Amino acid sequence: MLNLELTSLGYALGRLAGATRFASPEIRKVAALATVAGAWRAYRRDAGAGDVGTAHQPSSDPRSILMTDDLRRDAVALWLAANGVPAVAEAAMTVVRMVNATRGFEADALALLNAAQDAVAQAPAGGPLTRACGLADLGPDHPLLGLARATAAVDSLITTADFAEGHGHDAILPLPSRSIRHYVPAESSGCWALNLALVASGVAPSVPGIVPRAAFRLDQEDAERSTALIDHSNDALSASFSDLDRIEKMLGRSHEALAGLSRNARAAEAWALVVAFGPIRRRQIARAVGLSRAGADIQARALAAAGLVVLETGGLVTPALPGSPQSRSASLDHGPLCAATADLDIAMAEIDRLLTRGLDYRN
Repeated sequence: MLNLELTSLGYALGRLAGATRFASPEIRKVAALATVAGAWRAYRRDAGAGDVGTAHQPSSDPRSILMTDDLRRDAVALWLAANGVPAVAEAAMTVVRMVNATRGFEADALALLNAAQDAVAQAPAGGPLTRACGLADLGPDHPLLGLARATAAVDSLITTADFAEGHGHDAILPLPSRSIRHYVPAESSGCWALNLALVASGVAPSVPGIVPRAAFRLDQEDAERSTALIDHSNDALSASFSDLDRIEKMLGRSHEALAGLSRNARAAEAWALVVAFGPIRRRQIARAVGLSRAGADIQARALAAAGLVVLETGGLVTPALPGSPQSRSASLDHGPLCAATADLDIAMAEIDRLLTRGLDYRN
């Protein structure tokens, strides 16, 4: 491993660590939510697409932890909520409430997660991958110590059959008129468990999926595996820094746009969820913020009036690009149920107002 490669990696890691350290509590809270969403995307990358929905149909957005129909989403959120460091656990619990998660991992998956947690908890040792990456014998205050712990965990787990990564192969698919060659990818290994354990432990709290499946390949030399891991880590660190910068800019947009709202408005909290997750349903905002359906509608409309979001049909709230025109209203605002919906919203808004006043008086 060339010193230049480690220098570049150290710079990327230091830049992210510095940005995280000086970020405001608001930015760090949203970043934790985004980390849980990123952990889900990394899980799907490592564990495979799987079966989604009861009829195994493609989900609307399998990469989104809120929009997916993949039944494994609940397990990821519940496990992080139960095993993560405080910031990650709190963010994961928010996701659990938003999607009403109930189904955890099965026993075999929990066994992989337990093994990954044990490997992460061990002190870094000079295994083959760790040495090939040039990360052996680092001091306790070295900026790359967290990555060294990740590579040491790979060295420990790769000897286990459930974590060793196979490689795909070509196969012949016979057809009536001719045969075609196609590639059969390798079955997924336990890399997903290590990446979840790293996020939960706080070793890589804002860089989900920092270990690629290629790091567990038995058919590659240590130098090849180390190159794959270093390149992937650089990309993951850069992506996390860019995401943190995006969060800061999007939150900054809302400070001026929502400045005229009353102190009891919850639109800023709803916007933080949009920043972290992207498209979101109003019922999910209601569950996360603790509002009624009408209360969530009020906050969504306030965001739309500020030009921050677009209101779609089916209660979907999507972020609007800066300078985009006013959002179009959902179908219920102009359909045959318009009057009934308006009456219900007014009644529920009055209930929210009375509850808010009651809380103010008690405080």
